[in-house]
Amino acid sequence: MDQDTIDGGEPGVVIDDIIDGNGDTFDILDGNEEPTPVEPPVQQVAPRELRSFWLESMDGSVVIPLTGVNGRALLPGATGLELPPVDLVTATTPGMPGSWLQEINVLERQVFLPLAFFSSRAQAEFFERLAELRGLVAAWDVDLLGLTGTFRLGVSSTTGDRLLDVVYGSGWEGTLGGEDGGSDWEKFGLNLTAVSPFWRAREQTVQSYSAAPGPAFLGSGDGSAPWPRQIAASVTIGMNMPIRVEGDVPVWPDFTFAGPIPSVVISYPGTNITVPAGVPTGQTLRLITDPRARSARLNGAIAWDRINMGAKFSPLRPGINRVSIQLATAGDDAGLDMSWFTQWKAAW
Repeated sequence: MDQDTIDGGEPGVVIDDIIDGNGDTFDILDGNEEPTPVEPPVQQVAPRELRSFWLESMDGSVVIPLTGVNGRALLPGATGLELPPVDLVTATTPGMPGSWLQEINVLERQVFLPLAFFSSRAQAEFFERLAELRGLVAAWDVDLLGLTGTFRLGVSSTTGDRLLDVVYGSGWEGTLGGEDGGSDWEKFGLNLTAVSPFWRAREQTVQSYSAAPGPAFLGSGDGSAPWPRQIAASVTIGMNMPIRVEGDVPVWPDFTFAGPIPSVVISYPGTNITVPAGVPTGQTLRLITDPRARSARLNGAIAWDRINMGAKFSPLRPGINRVSIQLATAGDDAGLDMSWFTQWKAAW
């Protein structure tokens, strides 16, 4: 027999070790000692990712959360939060099956919000909450020029905050009693229209540029040199500069020119803007390219005469855009800001 077993004790004595007898250094323990408890691994539970909704005034001074915590809740069944509707323009050709696509036009967005307002403390508090909402959604006596809504719907998720400018259309005519309301609670739906159908960021993205004064040549400008006028070199801030636009929707940029700027040229695919007369010292020219509110104003006064007649405007595309900016020699306070709101097709 190749192996011996040594019990290490008499009958009735607890055996501690079993030695295999092979002559090697390995022993087999009987395992009678108390085992060390093993803690099971703790399963990490990911936090629940929620989406929150609110309504707010155009200037952000009034915010109505729809969380249900303060007697204002968004009920299940909201619609119009994903893609906006589109209109397909097609044409047919004799002998060709089907049709061919001419245009895809994005239409205004219709949003439905089922709401419940209530108070568990007092009817007066319930009426105050209704009055606050009524004052927000029924702001009809405002100057609508250039506006895309009278209040905003806000959504927050892991993708960040997104806003949609909306106008109230119908749904809150009121139903008293039954399953729709009581003395201190009411259920109703808001039918809203977003004439600009895309969600946007709260803050603008701003690209700022400036140029130091350039050297004069062919004269000093004071009449003492043979050449009586001062000629200053133009300054190219950037040729085909890469400018990234986030989101998934083209954006119309705004341009703000701070004088003194003798002249400026801006170009990128589909756009060519020249300000041949420039901007005087201490004044600001603001150019809005969005077709809904396109304008050019110098210190608040209409100033289309400062923009070249053949100016072309187009939006910046999502991703990388190549933009060229050229300024004539400017003063120390001269500058150019290019800004836009990032936009998305859906609420998240």
